[in-house]
Amino acid sequence: MTRFIFNFLNIVVYFLTIVSRNTFCANFDPLYVYQESEVVAFKDTLNSIFQDDFENANLTGWKQTGDWENSAITPISGTYSLKHLVKTTGGTSSVFHSVFSNLNTFDFEWSFKLKNGNWDPSSSNRFWFYLSADTIYPELINGWAVGVNISGSTDLLELWRIRSGKADSLIVQSDLDWNASTLITITAKRTAWGEWSLNYQKPGEQKSKTFSGNDRAVSTFSNIGICFNFTSTRAGQLWIDDILVNQLEAGLFIQQLALIDSKTLTLTFNKPVNPASIHSGNFKLTDENNQNIPILQAIPTKGSDKSIDVSFGKTSGVELKLSISGISDLSGKIMAPEIRSFSYAFPPEAGTILINEVLFNPFSGGVDFVELANLSEQTIPVLRLKLATRNDTLALKQIYPISTEKKYLKPGALLVCTKDPAIVALQYITSNPESFCAMKSFPSFSDDAGTVILLNDSLEILDEFSYSAKMHSPFLADEEGVSLERISLEKLTADRSNWASAAASVGFATPGLPNSQAESKIEIQDEITPEPKAFSPNGDGYNDDLNIQFKFSKPGYIANVRIFDVAGRQVKFLVKNQSQAQDGSWLWDGKNESGQKLGIGVYIILVEVFDQEGHTKTFKKTCTITDRLE
Repeated sequence: MTRFIFNFLNIVVYFLTIVSRNTFCANFDPLYVYQESEVVAFKDTLNSIFQDDFENANLTGWKQTGDWENSAITPISGTYSLKHLVKTTGGTSSVFHSVFSNLNTFDFEWSFKLKNGNWDPSSSNRFWFYLSADTIYPELINGWAVGVNISGSTDLLELWRIRSGKADSLIVQSDLDWNASTLITITAKRTAWGEWSLNYQKPGEQKSKTFSGNDRAVSTFSNIGICFNFTSTRAGQLWIDDILVNQLEAGLFIQQLALIDSKTLTLTFNKPVNPASIHSGNFKLTDENNQNIPILQAIPTKGSDKSIDVSFGKTSGVELKLSISGISDLSGKIMAPEIRSFSYAFPPEAGTILINEVLFNPFSGGVDFVELANLSEQTIPVLRLKLATRNDTLALKQIYPISTEKKYLKPGALLVCTKDPAIVALQYITSNPESFCAMKSFPSFSDDAGTVILLNDSLEILDEFSYSAKMHSPFLADEEGVSLERISLEKLTADRSNWASAAASVGFATPGLPNSQAESKIEIQDEITPEPKAFSPNGDGYNDDLNIQFKFSKPGYIANVRIFDVAGRQVKFLVKNQSQAQDGSWLWDGKNESGQKLGIGVYIILVEVFDQEGHTKTFKKTCTITDRLE
């Protein structure tokens, strides 16, 4: 019984305290230490975490109040408003109050009334309200602010993200052009997911339409405040009143979508998810062509009550969209349907992308290029790749992004990085323009020796190739315009024997195409095959040329091809000391060295090949010219 009486007395005292606060509010600090609550239409609780109408005639709790006063001079509402002091010189004044909360956890609403004197804002007379500030030192603030001329460039009412004290990103722009003697109520809202809205209301008028924007950055904040940049004639002519900050517990939403592997993604929510609401039917996945990708399973992530693992079927798409609906929190409240777009691409790792071909000594008027090959089974975003070289102390220098736009390197694909793709395509044989990527800046590679470095966006080395002009074939008369090609993608990049000069038979480089010196994984027998064995170079469009096809057991041979008649006389030196790919062909039009058509009959094809080690091979084949020539 004693305990009951004691508890009852506590309740009575608490009730009388609240009544006395509401009845005699002028005697109390209007910043309530408890949280008032009101039930709104959608049955969630809206908590007021700060409010001040300045009717207590003091600035208790406000910081840096030297240039501000609680004034009864033309107040906005009631008897008092916060007003800037009259000063004889211009400058910048700011005043702050502590308000602690977390933008990542709650939805927020800020409301306040703002009035200026009989003057138009300008780059020298501007003002803004800090909705969120992590410090009270204006030159250091990170947060968000709404006001006029925050960036110094427009009189429109705007909402900006502030970084290191400066306007960093425009989030919302309204249609209100602030003029002299303007008085409005400003309301700004932010969901925990980063959706911002802004509206205003003039006395006697309806609220403006709502202006919206997005900024997904999140943080805690510790202050609100106002800043006034003024000339001496405008000092003392800014008022603010009826400041209110409300927070609402955020609904369920996705904080992060992450690809775990090529078949699984993880969704992380802002609060625990009701396991009973997780079904594969709550998700729909499509590619950029609106093709459905089957959802195989959706289950809670092991060890987390806020995450869901979604596994899906095979796709060739790159830009995917995931639709989510029907997921609820532990209270049973269902999240608003969401559609998330994401790139089906994976961070590059060492060994997944290799340097495949390098042109460092281009033809006159030409440009360098570096060709990359994706060895992985995953699509890789090109914007996460960089090219670089080294200085004399072997430190990285000239680190340039390969692309700043959305571009993807699919499994097994090649990427040609260069300053000017058009010049490369003009000087070399290429049939794959999609493999080219134009870089705004390209590292400088010496004609004699240097280093090509492939980095990811964390500046981790993915591959590195130290080249030298001495790596070229000794049989080359001129190294200009000749690329170094990788022979095997399985051997180390640093292995100098794994590089060879591109074959003359393909034009001395193969940008965007298979390397002419690439090592075949299939054992090949040396083979020379004239097709057709009987040809008729009479210009009728049928079998006019002899196609001498070749396949060698390895790349890098130098070839001589000569044609003899049956008397053993040489009639044509078709190929002279030319470096060759591992397979290809030579064409003979049936003419001699002077360009004259030869008569019908049997001719002998003599093919001699040799490598850098001095090994030689000789092949002898025959062909027949038919049809009498006139």
